[in-house]
Amino acid sequence: MRIGVAAALAATCLLSCSSGTSVARPSPTAPPGEASNQSLLAYYGSYRTGDGDTLVIARLGWFFDMGDGTYRTIFTTHEATHFTIGRTFKEPLPKFADLVFGQGTLTISEGSRSRVGLRLRYRQTDVKIAAAGAELAGTITEPLGNEPHPGIVIVHGAERGERYFYDVWVGVYTSMGLAVLTYDKRGIGSSTGLYPGEFASIDALKIYADDAAAALRFLSHWPGIDRSQVGFHGGSQGGWTVPLAIQRNHQAAFAVLASAPATTVDQTDLWAGFSGGGAEMPSESVDEMLSSVRATHSGYDPIPALRALGVPALWLLGVNDRTVPTTVCVEILSEMHKPNFTVRLLPTGHGLLVNPTGLLADDDRSPGLAPDLVPILRSWMAQARAST
Repeated sequence: MRIGVAAALAATCLLSCSSGTSVARPSPTAPPGEASNQSLLAYYGSYRTGDGDTLVIARLGWFFDMGDGTYRTIFTTHEATHFTIGRTFKEPLPKFADLVFGQGTLTISEGSRSRVGLRLRYRQTDVKIAAAGAELAGTITEPLGNEPHPGIVIVHGAERGERYFYDVWVGVYTSMGLAVLTYDKRGIGSSTGLYPGEFASIDALKIYADDAAAALRFLSHWPGIDRSQVGFHGGSQGGWTVPLAIQRNHQAAFAVLASAPATTVDQTDLWAGFSGGGAEMPSESVDEMLSSVRATHSGYDPIPALRALGVPALWLLGVNDRTVPTTVCVEILSEMHKPNFTVRLLPTGHGLLVNPTGLLADDDRSPGLAPDLVPILRSWMAQARAST
């Protein structure tokens, strides 16, 4: 199975890491080009505006406004400090706003309206995590002050994940006062070991769960961390990994599962296949597709691990997800009658972008992430932390 969450995340070096490398810039007359990791290296992170809003710049080339859910691809201009975003996630024109970076500032101008955000300072430390047959390269991003901090480990989806994929989630969780550990998948980026591949075989999931458990163990022993309030975030395929990891490391206090399947691997693959992985509208009716999914039971089954999951767990599921069969997942979770489970449905596709069809092409035309996403997460996280 090859599933992953669009809202990626991480955090490593800042301006000093760019080493003055020159960046090729388009001419003033060239069409806007997508900003690269290198062009955003000096600016990625979080910025707090005067009205208390938080803006996140991700090295994958994404802009996220936590206040209203605006989530857009960043495009370059002829000036190294000046970027733009369009009116939808992937389309550069018509232009929606200018993003201009200064010394520790981000000015976002939408027509006659301008806001200035001040860059938030975090402590970031690159670390090496011992795992079975591998050494995982990671980064811990910590808010300054108010220690000890709760902590969270970001667990990958099916993608060949590196730390910087998760800049957005790092921005979200640090804004809530959590320290965040992100790491390169084994065999990917700066991590050693053999990459198990994208397919969610039982053997691969066990390896990924062992790695995630090792990462949580490492974070829970980091200075300034509240060991009683350390948990996981797992997106997409990470939703299979996290419950297995919690069986391996009982220190976990909570789990956030985004676009995460409660169905078996083959059930999930079958659902995704009806739309060609979100490439086209299915020819079958919804009832026909759901009936076929319910009748399939092969592949890795997460139900035993979910039944054993005793910590507060939040599912963030898109009602229009073409990769994960949300309707069947909700049925499975509801039938367990577990009071520690919370399920929240969003008007999104698999990537948590607002999307009425769930098709990949309509993700490109989305205005952003579900506006309720961050408020739901903030409220639930506060309740989960209070219960530990």
